[in-house]
Amino acid sequence: MAQVTDLIENKGLDLDATEMYAAILGESPSKGAKSPSLWNAAFDGLNISGFMHPMDVIPEKLEQVAAALKADKRYMGGAVTMPYKITLIPFLDRLEPEAEVIGAVNGIYREGDDLVGTNTDGAGAIHCLKADYGEDLAGKAVLLIGTGGAGYAVAAYVARAIGAGGSLYLANRSPEPAEKLAGKLSVQCKTKAVPFPLEAGSFGDVDIVINCSSLGFESSKRDRRGAYSHLHFTPLGPVEDSLRVPLGENVQARFLEAAKEAVSVNFAASASCLADMGKAYVMDIIYQPRETLMLWLAKSLGLRTQNGAAMNLEQAVIAFDKATAAAGLREADAAPVRELMGKVW
Repeated sequence: MAQVTDLIENKGLDLDATEMYAAILGESPSKGAKSPSLWNAAFDGLNISGFMHPMDVIPEKLEQVAAALKADKRYMGGAVTMPYKITLIPFLDRLEPEAEVIGAVNGIYREGDDLVGTNTDGAGAIHCLKADYGEDLAGKAVLLIGTGGAGYAVAAYVARAIGAGGSLYLANRSPEPAEKLAGKLSVQCKTKAVPFPLEAGSFGDVDIVINCSSLGFESSKRDRRGAYSHLHFTPLGPVEDSLRVPLGENVQARFLEAAKEAVSVNFAASASCLADMGKAYVMDIIYQPRETLMLWLAKSLGLRTQNGAAMNLEQAVIAFDKATAAAGLREADAAPVRELMGKVW
């Protein structure tokens, strides 16, 4: 079997430097994912011989990477990020019940020979929302955009928190996932799948807006047609998905030049949408950049906002606690982990 370091795109990882290791799996976590610095601060502070490595994985090698990690007993688990929160599931041995219901994972831990998928996105998001919002969430009207892996998890926890008196509007660029999720969560609160792009003037009664999509994320992306970026868009306006620029240097600048008309249309629609919402609280689970265009617009209009930093910290705390306890390295206790990780944010 191939070694995992031969299968990933970023080279030079030293998996032998510690007795055990963790990893964050994604398209390009080596380009700024926060989890390694958080986990490694906790490893150091708790005197555990462990280290989290970012592993850039292309879709064609995801199954091989999962098999190589399973075969290496030094691998204790770690994190899963875009775009593999759903597609990794067939290569795991089992899921925790919450992850099974959500249908997505953002973490892995080893239990004997098994790799177990977990999902801490929802728990992390609702913890941070409750702490910062300052009001009881019961009965609130929430607009959530992006119903992929993280969005599904966050929506499940939000539905539970707002309860039967609350309303949850779900929007997704592909309508089917939003419609399916609305049906599943309708037993907990009033739900409605709404079209994307959002219809102007339709959400003036919304109390909370949560972006769980990739719109606003700072890293450029690539596919077989070229490179593109979501940095200059918000999820509150129309998005032109067909634009691509050639691979190479300065992708952000070249894409912005190519997409300037689409960006202008998105900006105007987003500003209008936020202005119609009056006093809505705006949350973005993205933390790269710390202030997305949506959050900048919301702040400019006097709305309260929260970025994804606190959620990322909390979900990392929960995932680290699970992985190290399952590996027999320590008793589960989130408090010291939270304190150590909080120092490096």
